[in-house]
Amino acid sequence: MHSKKRLRLYLIAILLVMTSLIVYKVYLFIAETDYQALNADHIDQIETNLHAKSSYQFAVVGNIKNSMRNFEDRIAPLFKKNDIDLMISVGNAVYDGAEGKYRLLYRGLKKLDIPYILATGHNEFEDFGAGRFYRHFGPYFFSFPLSNAYFIFLDSSGKTSWKWQLRWLKKELKTAEKYPYRFIISAYSLIPIADFDAGDTSYLLPTDISNKLQTLFSQHRVTAVFSAGYPVYHQTISGGVRYIESGGGGGLLLDRNEHYQFVKVAVGVNQPSYENVVVPHRLGLFSEKLETLKLFLHSLFYMSLLNLLLILSIISLVALWLYSLIIRQEHLYRDFSVDEDAFPDSPLRIAMFTNNYLPFIGGVPLSINRLYRGLIERGATVKIFAPAYRQGGENPENDNVYRCPGLFALRMNNFPVANIFCRKILTEFNAFDGDLVHVHHPFWMGKKGMRLAKKRGIPVILTYHTRLERYTHYVPLPSLALKNLVAHFIIKHFANKCDAIITPTSSTEEYLRNLGVSALIETIPTGISVGDYKSWSEQQVEDLRNQYIGSAKHLLISVSRMAREKNLDFLIDGLAKAKNRVNSPFKCLLIGDGPEKTRLEAKVSTLGLAEDIIFTGNLTPNEVVRCYLAADLFVFASTSETQGMVLLEAMAGGCPVVAVRASGVYDVVKNGYNGFKVAESTEEWAETVAKLLADPQQLSTLSGNSKTFAQDYSVETITEKVSKLYQRVIVLNP
Repeated sequence: MHSKKRLRLYLIAILLVMTSLIVYKVYLFIAETDYQALNADHIDQIETNLHAKSSYQFAVVGNIKNSMRNFEDRIAPLFKKNDIDLMISVGNAVYDGAEGKYRLLYRGLKKLDIPYILATGHNEFEDFGAGRFYRHFGPYFFSFPLSNAYFIFLDSSGKTSWKWQLRWLKKELKTAEKYPYRFIISAYSLIPIADFDAGDTSYLLPTDISNKLQTLFSQHRVTAVFSAGYPVYHQTISGGVRYIESGGGGGLLLDRNEHYQFVKVAVGVNQPSYENVVVPHRLGLFSEKLETLKLFLHSLFYMSLLNLLLILSIISLVALWLYSLIIRQEHLYRDFSVDEDAFPDSPLRIAMFTNNYLPFIGGVPLSINRLYRGLIERGATVKIFAPAYRQGGENPENDNVYRCPGLFALRMNNFPVANIFCRKILTEFNAFDGDLVHVHHPFWMGKKGMRLAKKRGIPVILTYHTRLERYTHYVPLPSLALKNLVAHFIIKHFANKCDAIITPTSSTEEYLRNLGVSALIETIPTGISVGDYKSWSEQQVEDLRNQYIGSAKHLLISVSRMAREKNLDFLIDGLAKAKNRVNSPFKCLLIGDGPEKTRLEAKVSTLGLAEDIIFTGNLTPNEVVRCYLAADLFVFASTSETQGMVLLEAMAGGCPVVAVRASGVYDVVKNGYNGFKVAESTEEWAETVAKLLADPQQLSTLSGNSKTFAQDYSVETITEKVSKLYQRVIVLNP
């Protein structure tokens, strides 16, 4: 009760804070003085102050970006020091066009004791800011005379049609010819700065518009054009016109070559002078990063209380979640009062959901099919929900497989994507009336199975077949760390919703425990159809061996999908090195298909191994068994397996294994007994292969041990363990 009381107080405190923020936001809109057409007011003030003066100085500032504290503390004092009479913002004075940003800008700039005029930039129009700029400051493009100069402000953001602006500009430039000096203000730049972010045109006006403007400016002898596109100061003369980039007056400094600065323009009886005034004493790297972080947080929280409210809400929800985890009383021991031996007498009805299945040949489909056949032999009824494939091939138990239609013919890495929204899935599932759901993936079809099971109130079991973090290169996310984080989150979140999880190896169980999975976990490896190895005669096996081995002495084999995560480049490089270490030649069969096959074949050819490494493509499971029986050694390099079912299959055929030390491999390969597991080094891997091929006695001993080891993984034995887990979960399910 005490913890619940604390939680209530915490919630009340958060609600009070959020209510205060909302009230304050409403107060700002109601109580704060509104302002309109500031540019017009300030132009009147400028004309009054400087009407009779032939000499004056103005500052041109770009990219203030609402950095008002930085502007007030570091730039505004330099205005007074340099006797600036007025300030012109070339554009991007606000971080974006939200009302809060305009109000913050107004509060900061009104502290200046000189008039100022704002031009439009990209930021002024973001977040529907166009109407706010028009209301608070005035038109997007305008002009005004000042004693001996004429100022023309363009809307270079593209908000206003250039056809209309150019028509207006031609008349303005003719009027401006009456004045000695003609100044143009354009937020976007007309002329690129050489070697500055080559290929980035986001700072520039479109080329056709820029060319037209440059021609007009040259014809009418414009004195200077000020822009704020680039974050650095730059000055150049083109066609007799001076083009000046004002640099940055605020915002984050992302490069050591950037500075806070403004352009000081002195107008007198002679030609105007231009000086780039840089804020002195740039901070050290660490202090500067700290200041830019403060500016970012200042803009995020102070400028927009809505942002603050949103972020505080998210933080509060996270804090509540963590707090609830801390105070929650977990039931860490299972309920021993439940009689787990009270198994149901009636045959089990199992609904399985998978993202891939036969006729696709792969570890997961074969594992599911073997479990299916084992369960059927034990009297269970199984319904498999799997995607529909366009190609033909082996597709047993048609009556017990519901082929889910595809989702708009969508395919992911050449796999069909089932339409989990199809109502027929629900109809088939309800008609089957299963006792439990067994899912084989923690996403898509797995999620569908989970939802249907929870809706019916029956338990869910997950077999964790695949190390998802090893497949993140298929996910369109920018960062490897982010991809892995997403993969781990999906696995943990899904697994903790399951009633039980089957892992093929103890190392996989250890991974899930380390991840924070608290559900019931049983380590039950995938079964092997040991009887399949007796279906081939010695002569058939010998014929196959002679077909491939030719004049070589040894036949090696590897079975794998030809995909990036299977580490096949390592395998091929290792075989190349092994070839140089053995006295007697060998052949190696690479069985499987996939997106990397064509590239790998080209690599083998380039290495001069086309006669030594043979790509067979996909073979039927029974043909693969024949290859195991014909081979002397199984070689493997994948580090993405949860079990490495092919390792056990190879052992059942009498093939010892040389593999890279990794999860899955670690649990089934016993060094010096049924093979060797080595570090992920092609040198060490190749040396191990070469030594084993050079020692017929050891190879023979390991071959016999491999067969003995594989007997413990028969489909019958494994299916019995899975059935007992099914029954146990059903009994424990409330």
